Amino acid sequence: MSRAVTLAVAFLVTFATIAGGSALAGYVTADGAAPAPEIENEHYQSTDLIADDDPGEANVTMDSDAESQTIVIDPGVQAAGGGVAISPLSLIGLGTGGVADRDIRPLANALIENGHEVRVYTPDASASRFPSQPGASGPTPLGEDLAEADAFVTFRSDYEEDELEDIETFVEADGRMILATEPDAAFGQPGPTSLDATLGTTTEPGYVYNMVENDLNYQRVYAEPTGDSGLTEGVDRAMFPTVTPVGTAAEGGDEFRPIDGSELSTTRAATDAPLLVRDGGVVMVGDAGFLSPENARRADNDALIGNLADFLVENDRDPETQPPETQPEGPTGPTGPTQPTQPPTQPTQPPTNATNTTA
Repeated sequence: MSRAVTLAVAFLVTFATIAGGSALAGYVTADGAAPAPEIENEHYQSTDLIADDDPGEANVTMDSDAESQTIVIDPGVQAAGGGVAISPLSLIGLGTGGVADRDIRPLANALIENGHEVRVYTPDASASRFPSQPGASGPTPLGEDLAEADAFVTFRSDYEEDELEDIETFVEADGRMILATEPDAAFGQPGPTSLDATLGTTTEPGYVYNMVENDLNYQRVYAEPTGDSGLTEGVDRAMFPTVTPVGTAAEGGDEFRPIDGSELSTTRAATDAPLLVRDGGVVMVGDAGFLSPENARRADNDALIGNLADFLVENDRDPETQPPETQPEGPTGPTGPTQPTQPPTQPTQPPTNATNTTA
């Protein structure tokens, strides 16, 4: 047999072997493709890293039997301009306006279903940060809303000086407050600290992650309570999707700390810094996303949200004894009336009008 014939026979045998193997693989997999190679990588194959891939339904309930309370929520979302009307409740996922930047339905619904009133504070940027045009009516000052409220939930810290004074007055008058913050978008750059200074709270730069044990991805970290209290009741483990460490000047109190294996993004070092703290009537949490409907189903978040709702309504505040911090001014300022006083010889003047020009 010549060399050319030998090579041709060898080629045919090799081709037949490859074709036969492909046909066998196609038969075995029933889709014409060879089986996928085995990946020897525990990071991708281990199911232990995902503790609860089918969490079921959230069940946010309240234990408190407190009488109807008023809760003001500042979702940290500016009201729409350009004449577009948006329902305030849509800003917390309760309306149909298509705006759900801060969807906290589990908390808001629990409060409403238990007979409490939820109000949404949504200042218009053009009216609240700049003087109003003559004759135009600006938004209700935050102090007036808080004067009629029992509890306050906010997702921002960039308040004006007079608003910070209103918040401080509210807390000192036994108002309950939850401040939910998030890691700064610049990663490692701390956000505004003015509200922290007012409340005696702190926020660390960066976010917490866990490559060892997490919920779906490394930034969705677990935290466990460090003590027994109303906030921790029924909560063995909470989950925060994007969280930054927080703290308070006061020692002790309720805390949730990350589980073992957690690290801080700015240092890449292990951390057990608190992710949720309480100082008297103020709760600070380094994440806002855990309140959303999809995250309320993870770990024991539904129990934690119910506990936070109870915390808000269990207070000793009496709004009727708290006048607004900021009194409205007349068109010419607070120094005096703009119209001459009605002469006393006009008995038909309604007595209620006499109070319209008070300084």
